[in-house]
Amino acid sequence: MKQVEAVQLAAPSALRPRRVSVARNSVWNFAGQIAPLFLGIFAIPILIHRLGTDRYGVLTLAWVLVGYFSLFDLGIGRAITKLLAEKIALQDPVGAARLIGTAIFTMLLLGTLFGGVLFALAPWLATSVLKIPSALRAETLRSLPLLAIAVPFVTVTCGLRGMLEAQQNFAAVNALRAGLGAATYLGPLVVLPFSHNLFPVVVTLAAARVIGCGLHYWVCRHYIPVFSQSIGLDRHALRALLGFGSWYTVSNLSSPIMVYLDRFVIGALLSISAVAYYATPLDAVTKLWMVPVAFAGVLFPAFSEALATGNKERTNSLYERGIGSILAIVFPSVLVIVLFAPEVLRLWLGVTFAARSAVIMQILAIGVFTNSLANMPYALLQAAGRPDLTAKIHLIEVPCYLGLLYWGIWAHGLEGAAIAWTVRLSVEAAVLFFIVRDALAPRLWITMAAGTAALLVACGITELFFKIVFFLVVLSVFAGVIWHWTLDDLLRLRLRSWLRVVPVQDKARA
Repeated sequence: MKQVEAVQLAAPSALRPRRVSVARNSVWNFAGQIAPLFLGIFAIPILIHRLGTDRYGVLTLAWVLVGYFSLFDLGIGRAITKLLAEKIALQDPVGAARLIGTAIFTMLLLGTLFGGVLFALAPWLATSVLKIPSALRAETLRSLPLLAIAVPFVTVTCGLRGMLEAQQNFAAVNALRAGLGAATYLGPLVVLPFSHNLFPVVVTLAAARVIGCGLHYWVCRHYIPVFSQSIGLDRHALRALLGFGSWYTVSNLSSPIMVYLDRFVIGALLSISAVAYYATPLDAVTKLWMVPVAFAGVLFPAFSEALATGNKERTNSLYERGIGSILAIVFPSVLVIVLFAPEVLRLWLGVTFAARSAVIMQILAIGVFTNSLANMPYALLQAAGRPDLTAKIHLIEVPCYLGLLYWGIWAHGLEGAAIAWTVRLSVEAAVLFFIVRDALAPRLWITMAAGTAALLVACGITELFFKIVFFLVVLSVFAGVIWHWTLDDLLRLRLRSWLRVVPVQDKARA
């Protein structure tokens, strides 16, 4: 305790909130997510060719497992971002040290527990659950335990990343994220000249997670002065972490069910080929979610900090800027997809695929648009300490969506499934916006409604000439509305500075 009190006396200024650019951090977030995708485009064909389809299939399962290990943190990674951001805003180094120590201890314990369970279940998964060819079974049996060993390092990494996000150090977060993503593809490529066996390939995945955890730990020690000042369990900190994290875990578990449920229902009620006609446009349009996710990831700790200090004006300003920025980036992209989906699919996948999937892609794109906007009220509610509300909404959604999905497929086939998906996301967005309705200016309500209406009208335009005219007219009007009505003075000032239209020396931080 004396050591922690010394931290309070010696370094309270170290916890002063960082005034950083939301726009710059969002760019960092977006770059950190998209950079590994470009490497994957290069690496995946080589891996398929050199490993073979079956062995590559097992590798993709390993990637999925590693990706979902973060669920084992029970939401503490997200909780530490919110709670530590509040401690930083209140300049409370003692509370921050206790929170950090409790989070690390708890996540290490959880990771060890779940890793042990996966280690014990590995033989059963390899021989009974997964339909792995007999020639690959021995390799898989050797490889899965390695992934189990990596679980504690993955869960602790989630917490360490959450601490850096609480400090709004997104440059470091995304440099580490991009490096880890690159290792996911480069590791197997490095192994290929020496062996096509799965075991050394999985060794690289596990080693990358261990090294990544160590690098996150080193960066946290460098940038967070109270880091490692208090290791162990603090009951109050643990209660706060689990109270927030448990509800967040409910959302984390229910959301993937709704994301992938439609594919299994389509496969059961229609056919496997129908899944391809549905899942391909879905996977394509949901790539746009990287934009709102980048903004929401940055604004979540900023919301937490502003709410902790009772700064309602800054909270509302950040909220409106986030929505305005997402509108400005996502709406034109979705408009292109809705208008030109048949032409794009025809060039990309052929006439048959375009005939089956174009309407589906248009409907799904509208759902992506409404859900992109909903990322803002979702982040704001969680920053306000109400993850229970979002979790309850998701729990109610699951059975409702299943019934709507079944009816949609039965009545309208694949188009009905797409309608059910978009209706679910749109209703969820409407509910979230209604809950935090007081934080949004009327001009943004009108802009969002007008944008949605324009997308619905675009679905009914079939002639290419009229599509081009509609696109140019709507985009011109939209650009004027966004510039003069939706964006605030500070964002316009920054855009002028970036575009060098007017030289600006702007030291204000969003």
